[in-house]
Amino acid sequence: MDRAILTWLKESSNMLLANSQQIRTADKIQIEERGFPGILLMENAGRMCAEFLFEKYQGQKSFLVLAGPGNNGGDGLVIARHLFLAGKEVQVLLSHPPTRFTGDAAVNYRIISELPIPLLFWDEEDPDDIVSSFAESPIVIDALLGTGIHDSLRGPIADIVAFFRNHPAPRIAIDLPSGLSADTGEAINQPIPVHHTLTFQLPKICHYVTPASNYCGEISTFDIGLWPEVIEGLGIRRRVLDNTESQLVLKNQRADSHKGTFGHVLAAGGSRHMAGSIAMTAFSALKSGAGLVTVVTPGSCRQTILNHVPEAMCLGAGDEDMFTLGVAAIEIFDQALKGKQAVCIGPGLSKETDTYEFLSAVLPMVQVPLVLDADALNLLAESPEMWAMIPEKTIITPHPGEMKRLMGLDTVNNRRMESAERLAQDRNVVVVLKGAGTIVASPDGNTYVNTSGNPGMATAGSGDVLTGVICSLLAQGYSPEVAATLGVYLHGQAGDRAVHTHGMRGLLAMDLARELGK
Repeated sequence: MDRAILTWLKESSNMLLANSQQIRTADKIQIEERGFPGILLMENAGRMCAEFLFEKYQGQKSFLVLAGPGNNGGDGLVIARHLFLAGKEVQVLLSHPPTRFTGDAAVNYRIISELPIPLLFWDEEDPDDIVSSFAESPIVIDALLGTGIHDSLRGPIADIVAFFRNHPAPRIAIDLPSGLSADTGEAINQPIPVHHTLTFQLPKICHYVTPASNYCGEISTFDIGLWPEVIEGLGIRRRVLDNTESQLVLKNQRADSHKGTFGHVLAAGGSRHMAGSIAMTAFSALKSGAGLVTVVTPGSCRQTILNHVPEAMCLGAGDEDMFTLGVAAIEIFDQALKGKQAVCIGPGLSKETDTYEFLSAVLPMVQVPLVLDADALNLLAESPEMWAMIPEKTIITPHPGEMKRLMGLDTVNNRRMESAERLAQDRNVVVVLKGAGTIVASPDGNTYVNTSGNPGMATAGSGDVLTGVICSLLAQGYSPEVAATLGVYLHGQAGDRAVHTHGMRGLLAMDLARELGK
């Protein structure tokens, strides 16, 4: 495995993404093998949540805790106790009678029963009356269900969630909004959408993978006392991609560097009506640090590219009547490959018959790191025999529609992480599944979820810019996995910078491309 990846995996354990089984295993090892009392983990969790609420909502006096009968409800009871002892007005709405509470949650029920905190039962109370009985509008704390659910909500918890789903007060989820599965980005239920989710030890998959993450609000993760060696032994291969991760692998530039030091990119694409796509890719590759960029494009696109990216070298195939890359461009591409460190194919390419002939001819020529995007992916989806032509660990950068065509599945939008991982493993490629919380899945088994970027980046050309960034990093010597993950994060960070200058609405792909150097 790439040394940079090994360093990355070792030093970035604070942003692992866990599933429910991994968390249960960690709890079991900590309690049964290490002798750490489970009730102390629950106490730590509830106390830290209460401390967060004190700090975040300093002027808030009233809190309504929704508590289920399991450990998540037990955390909620600990929170209610600490809030009450700090002088807050607290009521607890229980989904089930006390006989349903077991283990550490039952212990905390007995403790809180000794305090003058109203303990109300869903089947005995009018929820409107409960909310209106507070001196001020309460913050609603969802501690109904934790990581153990994988099916549809039912019974009193389904009714409570339905009632509070549209409650106007601030809503806080403990561990995760009740009704989500910790194991997937799929929204298997419509939970209470919250402003903040307070989770423990490690964030869960649903916190960062859409569409489930849309319900979670801002995520805060608290260390409740699971020992580092217990976490390390879980073998977690999924991670959140943030600034800490990026800084671990970003290379410094030496004082004696020259343009050859930073690699030469070959970018192939463009067609009569989409010359701008490959121009943006070339511009972004240069702005991301590539020393040199050569573009192979139809003759009709050549002048457009040179007008927008004069720093690039541009080889036009055919005269100005050549509208797509076809057979006439194969020899030009072959000659242009010499001395290149990385290649990207696809932006603006089109799907004409000549283009298919071009792509199927040039793919076997490429022996350096490769990025495939846009119509190169659509042609690949239509002609699966071309999978055998691409180098191992080629980076593909589909948006959801392209991903659906590549896999022939209707579940891509709901099971984004699983889809990306499956394709990476099946085809031995690095998959960059674009969208909110872009997923990067490596055939080596590592998966990353990006945290940079914003809705303004959902604009024409943003993907062309990303292709240029990733290919530039490949040319500079980064491995495919690092180039993909670092490229995705920097691309999103450039978009975040661009929003501050240009605003969210009307953000252009070139606005964020111009921020890449910063």
